[in-house]
Amino acid sequence: MTKRLNTKYLSRPVAARVSVVIARDLLRLVREIGGDPAALLRQAGLAHLVTPLTGSTAIQRGLSQEDFTRLYAHCTWALDAQAARQEGREPLTKAGVDMLCHCIITCRTLRDVIERTDRFSELVGPRAGRLRLKVDEGVARLDMATPRQVRNASAYVSDLTGLSTYYQLFGWLIGEDIPLLGAAMRYPPLLDERTISYLMPFPMQHGAPENSLRFPAAYLDRPVLRSHHELEHLLERFPFDVEQPQSLDAPLSERIQHLFAAMLASGDAPATAVQLARQFSISVATLKRRLADEGTSLVRLKTEARRALATRLLADPRLTITEVGRRTQFSDTGAFRRAFQQWTGSSPTRWREMRQSGDGMAVSSGR
Repeated sequence: MTKRLNTKYLSRPVAARVSVVIARDLLRLVREIGGDPAALLRQAGLAHLVTPLTGSTAIQRGLSQEDFTRLYAHCTWALDAQAARQEGREPLTKAGVDMLCHCIITCRTLRDVIERTDRFSELVGPRAGRLRLKVDEGVARLDMATPRQVRNASAYVSDLTGLSTYYQLFGWLIGEDIPLLGAAMRYPPLLDERTISYLMPFPMQHGAPENSLRFPAAYLDRPVLRSHHELEHLLERFPFDVEQPQSLDAPLSERIQHLFAAMLASGDAPATAVQLARQFSISVATLKRRLADEGTSLVRLKTEARRALATRLLADPRLTITEVGRRTQFSDTGAFRRAFQQWTGSSPTRWREMRQSGDGMAVSSGR
């Protein structure tokens, strides 16, 4: 599925241990396609595991999560490259996966994410499976269509990793563990049951019409809450660290601030209290109380989102003050000028002049 993984950040200690059975199962497939498991382990920086995993020496405690992430990545590269050669095409690279993530981080909701992901898949052709979303009686079914002609173990690992990648990524974007109602593959089970369960921690149906995931349709309207900064951190290990947490522990105020910023950047007005309460599955009263406990309010969060966008847009000399006011959802230029003066102690025109002259220190950070 990918060509290269940044291993610079794979040295953080992780408590989880992964069964040797899973590691050997993946290495078995590498051997079956003519690869050299020992050489692969050395290439992955895992020379210390060559004897334990390819010989008879036992590893009592299993592999560390760090070591398994490296092994899984390199095995997947090898197997996906083989699966791509079988179809006469190029595999999807790490750069391609990262670009997809950067394309969808600005989406508003999970439904938008799925739609944009499918459009990206269409652009890269057969290197990524097209997505088809169907909703029926409150259940969303997401099919990952693949045009494969050869469905062997290499293709199985590639498609299973793709399905797992989408599940991890979509849950991470909305900051929630999406409860699966079903997971299916077009293949017979071509890996050890323990390997399949670890890579996709949900009972897998095999021999299905299509690779697919089923989950409550209500999650389609969940907002995307992650930031570009968080994405850069995720991509250091994604998608091979299957223990990467999906749920978001950030305060509600931070999540709403990210949401407001995305809405304004998309040209939409920030959501109302009623809309936000529905998205977060809480009452309006609970929403306001939790924000108050965090020392803020919807008005303050909306103001901060507008101020941040306005200062960013004003840095672009091609935009008029009127256009900046319009994009920050003000009814007229006068209202924008008054608000900006209150936020920064300077008019938009004066702020832009100071910014261009390098005298930005004279501008306050706002109230």
